[in-house]
Amino acid sequence: MRITLEVDKCIGSGSCEMLAPDVFEVGESGLAELLDANPGSEMEANCRSAEESCPTQAITVEV
Repeated sequence: MRITLEVDKCIGSGSCEMLAPDVFEVGESGLAELLDANPGSEMEANCRSAEESCPTQAITVEV
């Protein structure tokens, strides 16, 4: 699985970090940071939830 985060679209809502804290983190800048661009398949459901909940569609999950 590959995760892409378009930081320029991020508004720092934090939903991604709440749903997939091993993959996303809201950094000191107030914007999301990608901790793991290639998480294991066991994280797919969490990453898909983060993708769907992102208010600016800044997250893309590819399998």
